[in-house]
Amino acid sequence: MTLALTKSGWGWQKVIYEGYLLAIQRPAASIRPHLGQNIRNSSQKQRLKSTALLGVAARHYSSRTSPQPAAKLQMADQKPILISGAGLSGLLLAHSLRSHDIPFLIFERDESIAARAQGYRLRISTDGINALKEVLTDSEYKRLQTGTSQTGGGGIHNLDALTGEPVPSKSSEGGSGKGSGLGGDVLGVSRGFLRKCLFEGEEDVVRWDKRSTGYSVSGSGVKLKFSDGTESPEGSLLIAADGPQSAITKQLTNGKVRAYDTGARMIHGQTTTKAYKQLGEGVFFAFDHSVSDGGTLGLITNVRPGSLEDEDVELGWVFVGSPGAFALPEDQLYGIGKVAADLSRKLTSQWHEKFKPIFEQQNDEEAAFLKMWTAHPNGVPEWKNEPRVTIAGDAVHTMTPAGGVGANTALRDAAFLGRLLGEAGGWHEGLTSEYEKEMRVYASENVKMSFEAASKRFNITDLK
Repeated sequence: MTLALTKSGWGWQKVIYEGYLLAIQRPAASIRPHLGQNIRNSSQKQRLKSTALLGVAARHYSSRTSPQPAAKLQMADQKPILISGAGLSGLLLAHSLRSHDIPFLIFERDESIAARAQGYRLRISTDGINALKEVLTDSEYKRLQTGTSQTGGGGIHNLDALTGEPVPSKSSEGGSGKGSGLGGDVLGVSRGFLRKCLFEGEEDVVRWDKRSTGYSVSGSGVKLKFSDGTESPEGSLLIAADGPQSAITKQLTNGKVRAYDTGARMIHGQTTTKAYKQLGEGVFFAFDHSVSDGGTLGLITNVRPGSLEDEDVELGWVFVGSPGAFALPEDQLYGIGKVAADLSRKLTSQWHEKFKPIFEQQNDEEAAFLKMWTAHPNGVPEWKNEPRVTIAGDAVHTMTPAGGVGANTALRDAAFLGRLLGEAGGWHEGLTSEYEKEMRVYASENVKMSFEAASKRFNITDLK
């Protein structure tokens, strides 16, 4: 097969919706030698358009040279997988679908990748690492590794925030079992950096400012509904990965799955490494139990190995208050910036000198209030299965940060769903049931462990 490449002979205007879906897939390896150099020398926009023709050419080429599974030959006619939410699980799932040449579209309520604070630093443990390695290419995973580090190079430290002295650790903290908490291999990474890495390559398939409000199912597929009154093209499957307040979750499970407010509040912040000199390296948990009415304030942070050598590096931390410990009206516990930063300084004014610089020298612009949500401590309930719709990540099993497994479980969801779809060549009857049956087991274990760790540390007794 011969393809002539000229600057003006592409006829881009003829690339209709089907061609667009093909354009977001990776070029087929069988014809890369013919066209790869031309595409590498093109602009990003040209490369995306070139890929559309590569997809057509690849199917034509492969169909003439070797037998192919029927599912692969029908990709051009496949409806896209619809993903609600461009968070960690949604973006990792997108990478998996792309690697299997399965068309997809992502819809995100934010206006851009940088629309809001991205939360605290994550501990990616065995389940998360395995999921990332399963889905990402070697080069993508190496790119991710540039912003990660082995956590706890100096060990795990439980400290009294007022005296700076070590205190006994509790066995429930950090989780247990394979892939949980701080056991085994653990990488430290900011959520923002991880999301940015997973977003690379998916820029042209994310539709921003699209808040999902529900869905409609027909005999031939499913459509997403949005707050602006529009709806998506019909897809073969809808996967909601849009957080703990997902409208899709509410509709799918008839309210059986929901996020509960623990009453605990958090402030996420960032501070340059020079403020950490007295701490050294390691993972640190510092707690202050002097709060009135038996409340607790706590700091969770990680000083990565070698990071103290560069004073321009900012390290993330989370300041947590048990219900009522922040001592402010609820309507004031929102927003970002100096208000949140100043509150953290005020509440830690009596803390030991090991910790005070972290709050005093923080980057005010990065400070943000967060609520601590959790799924029901009993785990993920059953609901009537819908073959065309399922849920993943925080949309089904949001967890407290105390267990360190929320992001890992979300990544595991994405890799598992991608594997099922890849093995089948796309959606099929029974796929969502198979996914939900297994997810319910491992996610429920992690939800229970995460809530137990948070309730013991932060006196959480009532859920709202």
